[in-house]
Order: sequence, then structure tokens, then C-alpha cells
Amino acid sequence: MEQLKLFIAKAKTDSELMAKINAFGANDANADEIIALAAEHGFTITAEDLNSCGGDCAKCGELSEEQLDAVAGGVDGAPTQNRYDPKVCPSLTRTRYECVGFFQIIPCDHYIKYNVGYKDVDGKRMPSYRHICVKDAFNYVGLDNGKPIL
Repeated sequence: MEQLKLFIAKAKTDSELMAKINAFGANDANADEIIALAAEHGFTITAEDLNSCGGDCAKCGELSEEQLDAVAGGVDGAPTQNRYDPKVCPSLTRTRYECVGFFQIIPCDHYIKYNVGYKDVDGKRMPSYRHICVKDAFNYVGLDNGKPIL
């Protein structure tokens, strides 16, 4: 898991690596392709590491000060990218790759998510979030991973 955290941190500071990761996300890359890309950059990650994020690898990007020191350049805060695609985005009704990016580490410039408290979901109190596309594709309350709460 530590190697995955460092790989994600490096991606946040390396535009060429991020471009490769974005291409993987757009093409629904499988775990083997991601593992191979990480290996090309000196990181050893496993399919288990990828699965342990539970689909929210942004949480994997949270590093200790020691881990930050191991990554050239560190993490520059909360970078975003313009992922708006006029052929795809206007028809979206919820978040997907274009909104959050691969590994959910660099979101679209037009995506906003903020906590709105707790909702009952399947008999459990769950933190809920407002998901907004400022280009008017969607505006709904859902779980942290973007799944709408009905």
C-alpha cells in the first residue's frame, strides 16, 4: 500500500505520468496495465493494493511527512484538470471518470464535492456529499464515491 501511495503522489507532480494515467482511465485499463506502469516508474504495487482503496484511491494519496519527503516535489495541494468533454459531459447524471480522474486524484475543474452531513442508506448512517458539475450536467446528493442516494 505504501508503494501505491508514493506512486499516486508522484503522479500528482509528474505531468507525463499523469497523462499516461489519464489515458488508462479513459480506456478502462486493467490492474495489470496499472501495475506495469507503476513498475516502469520504480514502484511495486499489486492488484490487492489497487483493490484495497475500495474504488477511492484519492484516500491512498494521503501521505505522512516522511512519505512526502520521499517524493520529488511533494504534493502541491489540490490540483485540477479541465476534463470537460462537450460530447460526453452534458449527458452525465452523476460523477464518472471525466469528473474525478483516474484513481480519483485529480478532479475536473468543473466538479465540486462537499459534505452535507449524514443520510440513512440501507439502514446505515452514511456521510453524504453534494456532487455538482458547474457546467450543469448534474447536481445531486450521493456517497463519497459518487453513488447517488435515492
